[in-house]
Amino acid sequence: METEPIAPERLRALGWTSRSGLITQHNIMENYRLTSRNTIVFGVRRIERGTGFPLPTSEKTPDPALVEELAGAFATRFPSLADVAVARAWGGWIAITSSWLPIAGQVGGNVFYSIACNGHGLAQAPYVGTLIADLIVDGKRPEDLDFLWAEKPEFPRPMMMNRIGLRTVWTVDRFNDLINGSRRNARKGSLPVA
Repeated sequence: METEPIAPERLRALGWTSRSGLITQHNIMENYRLTSRNTIVFGVRRIERGTGFPLPTSEKTPDPALVEELAGAFATRFPSLADVAVARAWGGWIAITSSWLPIAGQVGGNVFYSIACNGHGLAQAPYVGTLIADLIVDGKRPEDLDFLWAEKPEFPRPMMMNRIGLRTVWTVDRFNDLINGSRRNARKGSLPVA
């Protein structure tokens, strides 16, 4: 989702000066990024599993209830911006592995890839990209990349990736919101960032 443009003075009042992305401490995280257009792009909060293969290739329209829930989360995290409207929302498929770790590898002699950040790409993708870049330049695979490297990616059937499992993880995350103080911290103006 993306907000409408926000007045620069209201953004300055947040104290968010670097335009670095922010994420919450959830299994199914919320992520927020300040754009050069003075909007905030945010997403994730709930995921759903595709019911068949291949996944539909047409644009995935987000569920209006999910859009409302995510807009409410935005208002909770940024109470001073609770009146800012959502300008647009979109959806799409993400890749999730049973280990909840991304996978990196090489196809042929000159194609390197990283996939399946499991909804945590805002944090993981730039780091994994630098590891792959180092590999391309030096020809030596960094140790951190060894944990993600797959000579031949094979995926066992994920146990928690059915509708009930995903709903359970989401419910636990929302319960943790109630008991861990993240809403209280947001109201006080301090964002816990992972």
